[in-house]
Amino acid sequence: MNKKTFIETIKVLNGRFCNLDLHIDRLQSTANHFYARYPEFDWQNINIPDDMRKGLVKCRITYTSQIIAVEFEKYNLRKIASLALVFDNDIDYEYKSTDRSAFSRLMASKGNCDDILIVKNGLITDTSYSNVVFENKEGLYTPANPLLRGTKRSNLLNKGIIGEREITVQDMSDYSCLYLINAMIDLEDNIRIPLSNIKSIE
Repeated sequence: MNKKTFIETIKVLNGRFCNLDLHIDRLQSTANHFYARYPEFDWQNINIPDDMRKGLVKCRITYTSQIIAVEFEKYNLRKIASLALVFDNDIDYEYKSTDRSAFSRLMASKGNCDDILIVKNGLITDTSYSNVVFENKEGLYTPANPLLRGTKRSNLLNKGIIGEREITVQDMSDYSCLYLINAMIDLEDNIRIPLSNIKSIE
């Protein structure tokens, strides 16, 4: 029986890993949950290739109870200007698995939009590749029930920069826009989508 495989995507900026402790915690927690052990790995001495030591780089670690691969690639921010609202009450992505078939299935119905915004049991969750942060006059709020509790999300919550709220489809009218965040994308990167650019796909 094949083991489930999981990934950690870690931001490397000018040769330095970002939020590494949060990634280690999630990797170890995931491996412990599925395999009752986690990979022994020398986190402090990961070899970054010379040509990946400048600029923005994505480090992708694939693992089970062992580290399968550590890969690096240059990263460019995607241009996302519109989201399609899609509904799926059964989707489950609590753990960052390599199996993204549920997202691929939902992406097939995005129409002309750049990405999807997933609604589960009436609540806003995530896009296909990021957590979201809504903005209004009161501040910045991320949905309390994301599909994946991302490391950037955790970092911003820990710092008190954003808060948590349950956000329904109807609640979205209380906000002016949302931002995309993930391990590679900060709020400062300003991937900002006005609420008018979130489309309901029939």
